[in-house]
Amino acid sequence: MIDLGISTSTDALPPISVTGAEIEYTRERLGLDVLPIALGGTARARSTAERDASMRRAAMSLSERGLLPDGEIHHDLGSRLQVLTRPSWELAVRSQGPGAITRACIAADESLCVEVTYNAVEGMFTLGSIDSGPVDSIARTVGPSNAMPIAVINAPTQALAGAFDAAPDTESVVSALLQGGVPATEAGQLGRAITTCTAFYEIAGIPHVLDSAHSPVGIVTVYDTAFGRLVSSLSTSADGTDWSSISSGTPTRLRQAVNMLVANLESCLATSPR
Repeated sequence: MIDLGISTSTDALPPISVTGAEIEYTRERLGLDVLPIALGGTARARSTAERDASMRRAAMSLSERGLLPDGEIHHDLGSRLQVLTRPSWELAVRSQGPGAITRACIAADESLCVEVTYNAVEGMFTLGSIDSGPVDSIARTVGPSNAMPIAVINAPTQALAGAFDAAPDTESVVSALLQGGVPATEAGQLGRAITTCTAFYEIAGIPHVLDSAHSPVGIVTVYDTAFGRLVSSLSTSADGTDWSSISSGTPTRLRQAVNMLVANLESCLATSPR
């Protein structure tokens, strides 16, 4: 077994909050890769002296909080960061609400599933292990909301994207949806709703093959509007056309969409070289 310099302590830790400098210190001590792109990476020092001082402060802070037992990286911190930087797959989550963009990532390998979120205001990353599965974590991330009643809409993703770009003009959105083949009733409902969207969450399923991130195997998008929540899932037809399926954003529908995304990731990895 290769010694990565991780403490063998088995005391499980709750979610751990660390700074970018503390992640850099831990990452370098363990010889790990950088954070997923979804999290935006960590800050870079402007000089060697600044970097060395930052690493010393990080080591001191980790030690004071019991995360460097006997000078070694705490087992839970090291294991979580190891999965995060070298996952089998990841769910990259990007959310945007009033005046704020938040990023999160759920990563998994054969033995552990890890969740990390970034708080831009505090400049802190929070790393936790997930026992209940990624779907519950996604549900917590997006939070509760009333679902918008609407029939399922299936349309080419490019047509929907073009229609949504016409917001906030409702008439233009509805017209573009009609041109994209959306039935009149649903086009009117969706057009009115999407122009009142106050927050959205984009969840991309990214497989890692031979230690490299590949293109997403699917994307689930959650829209919170004045009329209620909508859930959209993306798939690719045999001719290579991307299609989106938009439906009422019930908790059950959200779980189904995320479960399918994870299943697609696992299927992709099962047929790929490792």
